[in-house]
Amino acid sequence: MTHPIQAVIFDLGRVIVDVNIARLAEHLGTALTEGDPVVTISRIMSDPLVVQYGTGRITPEQFHEALCRRFGLTVPFDRFGQLWCDIFSPMPGMEDLLRSLHGRLPLGLLSDTDALHWQFLRYSYPILSIFPRPVLSFQVGTMKPDPAIFHRAAESVQIPPADCLYIDDLPANVEGARRIGMEAIIFRGADDLKRNLISRAILPG
Repeated sequence: MTHPIQAVIFDLGRVIVDVNIARLAEHLGTALTEGDPVVTISRIMSDPLVVQYGTGRITPEQFHEALCRRFGLTVPFDRFGQLWCDIFSPMPGMEDLLRSLHGRLPLGLLSDTDALHWQFLRYSYPILSIFPRPVLSFQVGTMKPDPAIFHRAAESVQIPPADCLYIDDLPANVEGARRIGMEAIIFRGADDLKRNLISRAILPG
């Protein structure tokens, strides 16, 4: 048993909300989802165009134009925004789990996301308002697993990294958090996470 955790920091996609990459592939008319979904998501997130957009170096409008050129799309920007955001659904059990944590200790949000997704998610999932200072890649200019973004997340909850627990679905991001001294675990569903939090005395048994 390690020392007590004083803050919990969450990834967003495939942790708090589920992400249907297959639906995005359908919209774009590509085969982005062949193979392991974790590998697929990692490949998409490391694409130079997505990295530019996800770190705020290009605007949503510029991203739309570049994506249309790449895939030969003719969809107008407003419709593109709808399709780009039509990939999310509630992650079973996570809203209740977040509510049970709220007020017990500081909660942080650390997400590789973009302006369109964040605008949509903030409106569609009011539970996200429990995170007072979310750390979002498009606002801070870098993405996981850059050590700088994990340090920003620790600063957002005003707790040293060694006293933070980080939850993410991607092993590379979990390892990135561990490299700066955070405790970190892979997300395998709300029930598994609840058991982990109880074992660390973050939630009552």
